[in-house]
Amino acid sequence: MRTVLVVYGTKSGCTAGIAERIGIALGESGITAEVKAAQDRPDPSAYDAVIVGSGVRAGMWHASVKQWLLANAPALRGKPVALFTACLTMATDPAKADEVRAYTDPLITETGIEPVDVGLFAGMNDPRAFSLPERLVMKAMKAPEGDFRDYAAVDAWTRGLAERMGL
Repeated sequence: MRTVLVVYGTKSGCTAGIAERIGIALGESGITAEVKAAQDRPDPSAYDAVIVGSGVRAGMWHASVKQWLLANAPALRGKPVALFTACLTMATDPAKADEVRAYTDPLITETGIEPVDVGLFAGMNDPRAFSLPERLVMKAMKAPEGDFRDYAAVDAWTRGLAERMGL
């Protein structure tokens, strides 16, 4: 049976929810998936493929995910890898998909990893999950509150991704 490691970085829990949904969708396709936080430093060597995702803060992926990707880049270059970004911008202005997609470019350049695909998903804004300074920034940006994650879109991307990754 094929195995996939799904690694994520999150602050508010948004990306963890998307990563878990990816794991479920893979399981529904008969693929074994293990979902782990980047901060736990999972070893990708025992997996057939890897999916890595992060939420975005100030236009950048979470440091724990970036560090994990850099530390594991040699092992990842020999496997099918996909990346995904969870960002509130995808809910408020889907026309900015290219801008959100570009958040992964520095990581791709630094690591030399050529992803099979890059998924873009709407995030969430639950003020209870943020610090006071973060809440003030979100308020100043007039960011809408709510959970905008589209799990049907996550499922569709994951099913297509499984085929493109040869799983």
